Amino acid sequence: MGVVVLIAAALLLLLMVVAGKSARNNSPVKQTPPWNSQAIEGIPAGIRVQEIDPTHTEVIFLYDLNNRTDTDYRLTKSPNIVVMSRLKSGGTLSADEPIALDSAAFVPARNRTRIALEVSHLFSWPGQTGAYAEHAFNQLVTGDVASVAGFVLFDQTNRYEIDFPAAWPEIHASSSTP
Repeated sequence: MGVVVLIAAALLLLLMVVAGKSARNNSPVKQTPPWNSQAIEGIPAGIRVQEIDPTHTEVIFLYDLNNRTDTDYRLTKSPNIVVMSRLKSGGTLSADEPIALDSAAFVPARNRTRIALEVSHLFSWPGQTGAYAEHAFNQLVTGDVASVAGFVLFDQTNRYEIDFPAAWPEIHASSSTP
């Protein structure tokens, strides 16, 4: 009789394990929500070239973030923020060149806030001003945007995809050295 009870208990345990696995396999999988590309709009506002030191320069792309939602939005510099270039050829995303968010931003509901995206380069800052310097700055920026259709920021926390189109107004050069 003891053997029969033991076999019955083993069969019952086996049945419970199989039923438990089956229930877990049939449970709904938590799906990641899609990217929301309509909530925040990036509007081109300008470009600046800024000297970091005599051999390094940043090209700064200025954009206004237009918050189309009824909720305030905080854009923070964190590992959950990824900025990539969108290439003209096929719209492919590229992380070949590091693009950094200048600083955190607060965008109130139904309002705009200006942000800056920075791309650093090795660049010998022209010792003179005028046509030569303007040509050098234009060459630098043209090199940055020649194959780029814009930038895309992915906020992984909020699941926002913010497109920054490549329609920049005139270029401004500034030096950070006194």
